[in-house]
Amino acid sequence: MPKSHKIIFCLIFITSLKTFGQLQNKVYKEYIKTAIVSKNLPKEIIVENQLIDFNDQGKFFLSFDDLSLKYSSYYLRIIHCQSDWKPSQLSDIEYLSDFNDVPIRDNQNSMGTKMPYLHYQIPLPKVRITGNFIAQVYLNRNKKDSIITKRFSVYQTELAISAKINFARRNEFRLSHQALELSLSYPDHLLLSDDDHLKIVVHKNSQDQNYLNRLPKPQINGFERKFNYVFFDNENIIPGGNEYRMIDMRSTQQKLNFVAHIQALENYSIITTYPETAQGNYTYSEKMDMNAGMVIENYENPENNLLADYVYCQFIFKSRKFEDEKIYLSIGNHSFQKVEDSIMDYDEKSESYQKKILLKQGIYNYQYLSNNLLNHSLEGNYSQTENQYDLLVYFRKPGDRFDSIIGYKRINYPNR
Repeated sequence: MPKSHKIIFCLIFITSLKTFGQLQNKVYKEYIKTAIVSKNLPKEIIVENQLIDFNDQGKFFLSFDDLSLKYSSYYLRIIHCQSDWKPSQLSDIEYLSDFNDVPIRDNQNSMGTKMPYLHYQIPLPKVRITGNFIAQVYLNRNKKDSIITKRFSVYQTELAISAKINFARRNEFRLSHQALELSLSYPDHLLLSDDDHLKIVVHKNSQDQNYLNRLPKPQINGFERKFNYVFFDNENIIPGGNEYRMIDMRSTQQKLNFVAHIQALENYSIITTYPETAQGNYTYSEKMDMNAGMVIENYENPENNLLADYVYCQFIFKSRKFEDEKIYLSIGNHSFQKVEDSIMDYDEKSESYQKKILLKQGIYNYQYLSNNLLNHSLEGNYSQTENQYDLLVYFRKPGDRFDSIIGYKRINYPNR
């Protein structure tokens, strides 16, 4: 292809990309599994949407497994997004120092697994600005042939966030919801006279949803350089949810926590959970979870994750059949999203919803959810539930064409 034609093609692709909507955490090929952003540390709790301190860059990796066993030519590029996760109009050079088309050459074969795979990993390039980013993996330098899109955010703390989570104040929400108290203290150089260019996002347990969509106008104290948010109309209440369910499938030789049965076949193993029931109709029961996290590990060989095998896990949820509803297995393998591949099938004979999925050995948090938003009986909402909240403050600085992240705070509720 002539050079001029290549330039025209790239311009057409970039223009079409800018028209995309929100970019999501997504794996586009069935043979690609366990796409994660992490520090690649032993026993690390891996979360779905990674938050990275600007000064802590260089320590995070994108990794994934290829079960097709083909030595494919994968490439990585970083896409800058605005606060709504839509691609910005910035050129690569405005947010990256390096070339934005990086070959992924680090691949290793699994070791001693029934289900062999190629493990790929690559350090995330350092970015020059804060904000939202997508790590896109694609095949053969064809950016239209996406393999993975993975979200991560880079932040700096240019202002102070004072925040606290309590029980909701109103009686009708006191047993089921948690409430946020919030104020911001900003330095002189930010020149904030109002909140028109501020956006505050609250995530619970590293999930995508923003729980602060109806933010009221703040009370502004210019002398103390402080924004104080006063909530009058339940804008700050958040459903408490329930503790996550857990399965420990690090071993195919012995039953670990919540494993009912192990079937070791020649080419793969099947782990079956104990049959479970809805939790929303009972009183709250405290139990340890990882706030939707997961740990990748082989129990017998914890020192090397290349020894972690892929196992089919059979989930069983005892329940009546919910007519005109879809019941989902919400788990990290599907980015905790309600997608087609996570819909459970109802078995009339056993009177249960069932789902068998392929997972890499480790410990997983999960939940059972309905597409009916009014159906809270499966898991329930409790104000006592232990949750982890991440608060992000986005700001469009004067003269900038992008949303910076100038504030970050993590709250563990209840405080212990």
